[in-house]
Amino acid sequence: MIEGGLGNPWPDPVRAASEPFLQGHLLERPPLFYAANLRHAIWQTTRLVAETVDEGARGEDFVDVAEAHRPPYGIITTQTCDLAEERLDPRQPWLAVAPVYTIAPDSPLRDRDHVHVLDPPAVPGEVWIADLRIEMPLEKGLLVGREPIEAFPDEDGYIRFANALARRRGRPALASVFHEVLSGITRRLKAASNAQRRLARSARPNIYKLMLAIEDGTRLEPVAAKLYVVTDGERSDLTAKWFELWWNEARLVAEAHGLQLHPIGWLNADAVDLRLYDDLIEMRNPV
Repeated sequence: MIEGGLGNPWPDPVRAASEPFLQGHLLERPPLFYAANLRHAIWQTTRLVAETVDEGARGEDFVDVAEAHRPPYGIITTQTCDLAEERLDPRQPWLAVAPVYTIAPDSPLRDRDHVHVLDPPAVPGEVWIADLRIEMPLEKGLLVGREPIEAFPDEDGYIRFANALARRRGRPALASVFHEVLSGITRRLKAASNAQRRLARSARPNIYKLMLAIEDGTRLEPVAAKLYVVTDGERSDLTAKWFELWWNEARLVAEAHGLQLHPIGWLNADAVDLRLYDDLIEMRNPV
């Protein structure tokens, strides 16, 4: 049914408007909408909408956020090759956009796994984030009359954003204990004191990737595991200190869940053991 709805040829303005856009470009004031069950509202906006409907009439509904309350920008998450299709009969009428807004410099939101920090040259001086919990499908006709806005000052920023999307969508199924041990402990350490939060931020530039090895058991029923920290260059004293704090807490939480967490392994991205590296599972860096 969806395929049969495609019209050919597409309007010329649509194809021309799509060409300059890339994954990671920003759109000003994109629509924000979603489906919800008003009987079981979760988000505050949904609750407000539910309050305008008689309780007996509440059910599945479409929530379209008013333009005045939409985020100032949206970021394109669709792959670039699917935006401007180099074919005579294009087959991708939609693109996906995630909301973008500002947060305080010290906001804990910037460390959440659904957030990616941006650096838009046209609007400097504030902390801009992409919230990847929701993506709106927009028909490409909405690009007509719009100009792409850079989210990053250079190509490296776009590459990091693409890699973040790939990691988020390609995350392996893992036992919940790993998320509690990795992200939960990190959040608690940062919340414990400003000094530990500053330590984490000082260590962050030295961390290239975090990789996980299941050393006994399976991904869903692990018995023993080991976290490898891949550093960008030589390991710094601040990075070593942060992960010593982390491991001392994490191993106790892991034990309570029946998981033995082996001492941290260290790899240097400049001289990594590729055979070992290929067997590891990449984890999002919550530091």
